[in-house]
Amino acid sequence: MSVYDANNPHHVGLAALDAQESRTRDLGDLTIVMNSEAGRRFVWRLLSAAHCFQTSFTGDTETFFREGERNLGLQILTDLLEECPERFALMARENRAPGMAFLTSEKETS
Repeated sequence: MSVYDANNPHHVGLAALDAQESRTRDLGDLTIVMNSEAGRRFVWRLLSAAHCFQTSFTGDTETFFREGERNLGLQILTDLLEECPERFALMARENRAPGMAFLTSEKETS
């Protein structure tokens, strides 16, 4: 395809196929990262830095900045929960996530 033409159904179909393949590849990459302890630790740091599990409200204009960070973190979290939710639960347990005790089995708490 030399020049993309949004009026050409063939071009639109190819672009949709490219987007679907890219999405599948991205989710597969996330699974690979989440299959290692180091990868889960890294993703946890990203989600924490993005303030995914806390309010972003500060009472001043810093809220806008934090909401931008949080938005990116929530996009990653959404992908994670879609692709490998069991790895999210494992990651939260490994990081002893406060407020997420429901992810810890009774055997681990006793």
